[in-house]
Amino acid sequence: MSAEQSTAAPIPPRTAATGTFAKRVAGVLATRVTLFAIAFATSILLSRILGPAGKGEYVAVVTLPGMLAALGMLGLPSAVNYYAGKGASLRSLIKAAAIFTVVLSAIMIVVVWVSLPVLEASILRAAPDNLLRVVLLTIPAGMIVSFGGAILYGRHAVKVYNLIQLWLAAVLLGLVVVLVMLMKFGINGAVAGSVTYNLLTATAVMVAVRRLSKTSPGDEPASLRQISSYGIRAAPSLFASYFNYRADTYVIQAEMSNYRYALGQYSMAVTMDELIFYIPDSISTILLPRVAGATPEEANQWIGRVGRLTTLLSVGMALCLIPTAFVGIHVILPRFGDSLPPFLVLLPGAISMSLAKVMGSFVAGRGRPGLMAAGTIGVLVINIALNIVLIPRLGIVGASLSSLVSYTCQAGLYVHLASRLSGQPRRSLFVPGLDEVRIVFGTATRLRRRVLKMTRLARFR
Repeated sequence: MSAEQSTAAPIPPRTAATGTFAKRVAGVLATRVTLFAIAFATSILLSRILGPAGKGEYVAVVTLPGMLAALGMLGLPSAVNYYAGKGASLRSLIKAAAIFTVVLSAIMIVVVWVSLPVLEASILRAAPDNLLRVVLLTIPAGMIVSFGGAILYGRHAVKVYNLIQLWLAAVLLGLVVVLVMLMKFGINGAVAGSVTYNLLTATAVMVAVRRLSKTSPGDEPASLRQISSYGIRAAPSLFASYFNYRADTYVIQAEMSNYRYALGQYSMAVTMDELIFYIPDSISTILLPRVAGATPEEANQWIGRVGRLTTLLSVGMALCLIPTAFVGIHVILPRFGDSLPPFLVLLPGAISMSLAKVMGSFVAGRGRPGLMAAGTIGVLVINIALNIVLIPRLGIVGASLSSLVSYTCQAGLYVHLASRLSGQPRRSLFVPGLDEVRIVFGTATRLRRRVLKMTRLARFR
């Protein structure tokens, strides 16, 4: 921990090198690829044991905290991330995060607890009785993780947060093996593992933030008013973006007769498509605080190259996913064969959303999150309307079609906003050229040489 603290302690200067940015993105991407391997093993284990209907029940339960975070956190983690990147006092950010966690989590728990009978009869029909009440109690832990992760990434303490995620993902896999596979507790064991994972992650994040505050205290404090102002401006677009991802799962539960089976199949399709998001999530996690701490001229120089690389890498990963998904489903999870058609329909939408994530981080990092609000809400309205029309007629393929249209619209909106802020043509922000191809192939060649060198050294030893 001490080595990372000494690296992360100084607040990066405004003229930070592009190489440092690339290394941090690579570190986050490597972590997320490893996390994917662990999460994929966990998902396969749960899917094989619980089956499509049981997997649908599990998804309905564990997505509730995410829905509440999108509704109730009001964009405040993004605000904390923004001010951490600008070098604000960590003490002020920690204090604000603690106040927001106590107040907002109390309000959300009370409101949702009272509303659960209605939710369980409509958009959360797939969730078993009482498990929603159990997972509801993890809301404070989830908020702590959101705020703490925002501080760590904002201060560029990337390695610390990466290690926390890796260790805890391995713990979750172990819990699933013990509780679900060996002790055969079924859905109850899976939810118990998820709750334990959330509590342990919150504890680890709190310790990491506390240690970081001693070595990277920051400068001027960020007031509750400043943080709230930024969060309120960011909240509408974050709220709409989340439900743009998840509205289909709620409509499936409300509209389809075989909702448990359908939700299990659709969640598998979404899980495979969202593997593409490891690329833009790794980039946008570092991009927002880096843009916030840079001059507009520096940020404008980065966004074109970053956007074009995102498109190229996302398309490449999508092409790799197609044969991998078909082989994996037919060989490992044959009961999930109905997930393949919606997976294919949604795949181009995942590429569009990858670009939207990066462009949105640039706009937010420039301190203009409010620009995205109205358009993103409009996209959400389109998504919900299409889901209501298409899901009863086409089932989960209709859900994928709705997401494809809305994701593409959101990407077009965010590219337009980034173009206005950066003064660059829209096509230059996402259409890759030969330079990006050379960068990708050059990086792949260097990685291959490094792996071969390490392999030879290992054999020699």
